[in-house]
Amino acid sequence: MTSPVKSREVTVLRAVCDGCDGPRPCEEHTPAAHLWLVTSGAFELRDRRGRHAVDPTRGLVLAAGDPFTIRHPAGPDICLSIRGPLVEELARAGSHQIALDAAAHARLTAACRAGDAFALAEELAALAPGDPVEDRDLAYALAHELRLRFADPLPLSELCESAGSSVFHACRVFRRATGTTLHGYRRELRLRHALAMLIDGDEPLAEVAASAGFASQSHLTNMFRARFQTTPGAVRAARAI
Repeated sequence: MTSPVKSREVTVLRAVCDGCDGPRPCEEHTPAAHLWLVTSGAFELRDRRGRHAVDPTRGLVLAAGDPFTIRHPAGPDICLSIRGPLVEELARAGSHQIALDAAAHARLTAACRAGDAFALAEELAALAPGDPVEDRDLAYALAHELRLRFADPLPLSELCESAGSSVFHACRVFRRATGTTLHGYRRELRLRHALAMLIDGDEPLAEVAASAGFASQSHLTNMFRARFQTTPGAVRAARAI
């Protein structure tokens, strides 16, 4: 197993299973709530609710202590096992499956692969049931905090606590009120700060990246190119012409 994400809010383990089953399935249970995402293959899980095929179209929430057995009729599989306070909240209703469209599955797995705990926490919050409730005052408070702390490695839970809201409610409200996610809003803030520094500063590109909250110069370059269709180096060079 490898651990691409490990933070106060969420921990991810990447598990590779060889698909070899014993003659009789062994009953298992997890000591803590988990969300499993399949990224390759499929398997069958049996619990007190019946038999369930688990594949990339479903996320599987396992409540702590619930017994289950697993078989691998489809052969090997690879899973991302996610745990933390947000998964525990999802598991309050007991073990269940969550339908995932291709975009949701891609966002979850991409956040895991990138090691982006903030983005992953927000995607987990979006899996909770319930209709979003618009609250522009809350959305303003969240945006205000992000604008002041755009470069900080601010956990999503701390951001929402500062605005007096739960993570689940804050994520729904912000997306409903602004049309974007908290993660997307923070990324845009960081990119705009980086652009301003490139136009009106002489700091090395690595320093610009760090000051704007990016993990590295290459991280800034990749995000910058995707957003502005050019690179930080090209912006800096054009200014000198």
